[in-house]
Amino acid sequence: MPVLLLIVGINFVGVGALIPVLPYAVIDTMGMPASVMTLLLASYAFAMFLANPVLGRLSDHFGRRRILWISLGIGALSHLWFALSGDILTMFAARIISGFAAGNTGVIQAMIADRSSPEKRAQYMGLFGASIGLGFVAGPAVGGLLGGLGSGAPHQVPFLLAAGLSMLALTLTLRLKAAPADRIIPERSTLSNVQRITALLRSPLALYAIASMLLNLSFAQVEASFVLVLRDYLDFGVRQTGWLFTYIGVCVVVVQAGLIRPVVAHIGEVATTGLGACLLMLGQCLTAVAVLGLLPGNDYPLVQTLIATTAICFGFALTTPAISSAVSKIADKTSVGGSLGTIQGFGSLGQVGGLVLAGPLYDLGGSQYPFGFGALITLVLVGTVPLLARPARDTG
Repeated sequence: MPVLLLIVGINFVGVGALIPVLPYAVIDTMGMPASVMTLLLASYAFAMFLANPVLGRLSDHFGRRRILWISLGIGALSHLWFALSGDILTMFAARIISGFAAGNTGVIQAMIADRSSPEKRAQYMGLFGASIGLGFVAGPAVGGLLGGLGSGAPHQVPFLLAAGLSMLALTLTLRLKAAPADRIIPERSTLSNVQRITALLRSPLALYAIASMLLNLSFAQVEASFVLVLRDYLDFGVRQTGWLFTYIGVCVVVVQAGLIRPVVAHIGEVATTGLGACLLMLGQCLTAVAVLGLLPGNDYPLVQTLIATTAICFGFALTTPAISSAVSKIADKTSVGGSLGTIQGFGSLGQVGGLVLAGPLYDLGGSQYPFGFGALITLVLVGTVPLLARPARDTG
């Protein structure tokens, strides 16, 4: 399990490295509008949406390790291509391929489910999220501190390093031992992928797919617009942005490595999802009000931002592993990889829609629009939580 979690962290360094440099590489250097920047993010998420159920299903048939190894290799090559890209079309192509490779998150979650008992699954899903958080700790720091070094574009040096780290993750995959469920041979089925998704939507997992989509639709507003808040409201540069995203990663690690297990043990996955959604909505509302200048303490904008950011981070960090843990307990044992991949795919679909909308919303007049829209979507998620099916051991 430690090797697998290390692979997750390394794999997500490349994702986090782009965040602090993107506005400066796309908007400032290339002169593109914010909508192009968010479309670049959306292209990555859309490719992940397409790949997640496919890679999850392939891992059920051909083995988790094999699919993970191939996807990591593709990811390393795409990071290298992005590092060497000098025009917007090449950047789009490289990020689409990288997003396809990042569709292995459902595979990794299935590997964790294969190696953990139901009682400890929420803890390990939390560690999975914490490993992603560690990637986001290192990624934005790498992007912020190394962005602009050398004579190339701001993103060149960070992504050269990200490509090297992806190769390291690929090498570590070879050390993983096969779990008993690493390759599951399901009953022969003539169902198409569309029919499988339809079957899932008719099962108790349907509302989890909707919840995952709503969560990521909402959080995409933060993902796309937060760097613009830091640039416009706090006048931050690349390195300052990198350090604040490092703080975000630390918050995620604290929650998912330490708090998620006792919280889920006490109130269950469903209630944890509701608690996290409420915190996320609170942070989004505080950010929108602060940007409008209506939040008390305008003389201390950094303090305002840190308070709102902490609520957002704690909310998202609680909600994501709680949903994954619940799905892994409810899904049939022969289709855990496919189910988690499909749920993750719906999350990616929500992320795509959110990222596509975030740029035009920002162009309407500022970050208060995407953050306000995100808060409304989170409110819908809060209303959905009581309808979620509870895992057998969830007494919340």
